[in-house]
Amino acid sequence: MTMKNTLKQSGVWGTSSKPNNFKAAVIRLTIYYTVGVFIILTLFSGLVYGLFVQSINEDMREDDVRTEKEEVFHSEIKENLFDILLLSDTLLIFIIIFISYFFSKETLEPLEIAYQKQKRFVADAAHELRTPLAVMKAGSEVISQKERTVSEYQGFVSETSEEVERLIKLSNDLLLLARNENDTKVSATSISLSDILKKQCEHIVPYAKIKQVEVHSEITKGIHIHGKEDEVIRLVLNLLKNAVDYNKVGGAINVSLSKRSNSALLSVRDTGVGIAAENIPLIFERFYKADSSRTQPSTSGSGLGLAIVKDIVISHGGTINVSSEVGQGSVFEVEIPLI
Repeated sequence: MTMKNTLKQSGVWGTSSKPNNFKAAVIRLTIYYTVGVFIILTLFSGLVYGLFVQSINEDMREDDVRTEKEEVFHSEIKENLFDILLLSDTLLIFIIIFISYFFSKETLEPLEIAYQKQKRFVADAAHELRTPLAVMKAGSEVISQKERTVSEYQGFVSETSEEVERLIKLSNDLLLLARNENDTKVSATSISLSDILKKQCEHIVPYAKIKQVEVHSEITKGIHIHGKEDEVIRLVLNLLKNAVDYNKVGGAINVSLSKRSNSALLSVRDTGVGIAAENIPLIFERFYKADSSRTQPSTSGSGLGLAIVKDIVISHGGTINVSSEVGQGSVFEVEIPLI
């Protein structure tokens, strides 16, 4: 059925980017900082001037015999002090405005970044949810217009089932990400990373054969870590599936597990299309999908796989690194502390 492909190609989610208020907030915060410091500075300068004038007046009262020259001198001192305080306060105000703007921008910048990420996340999630729903809705409208053959009904049911599976997977991925955000503690359960990796490599072989990709593994036995077994399985499976999906016909993936200092080192190397250098920092963002050169027609991921991988790695106290070259393949290396 071509309807599904047409809907997916035309279902590009466009969100109108309204001008955000962060720049206005920076200006308002700058004004608040400046006004607050200005009030303190004015009170301080007034106090200094008042105490100084009071001291001069007391000296003049103690001096019974005052010449006109002395009075003029004292008056000039007061005027000079006033001018100095006024000039210094004026210069300080400009400096304070600049510093206030800098600190206001630094204070609000993380909030703006978080807001933009959340906004993009909501828009991408809505798009990923809308596409399968649109496919099912359009299919049901077409199938109900007139009597259909059994094969047409079966085709519609099969297509609907695929979209439901996609929605279920997307929902599970979102729930997992939300759970990892709210609970970063990992239960101290000893699990065999060697056994998990060996089993998942065996499981991925049939899928890799369909894609005409070979799987090679070199796994050191007896490597154990603290962690949640279901999450570590998800981590391994996502890395393996990613390596197969973005590989070339006749390509291969090489999986290895070894010890490095006090960590388990998991490496997944593929001979696929690779990742452009400018895209590497972005691939772990939720719903991020690289350009068309990396997007294969056979892949139907939501862009959450590597985001989930990173969250799981971090929750287990590990790190993940990527090296890649366009047209040559990619290497994903995960380090997780040993028991």
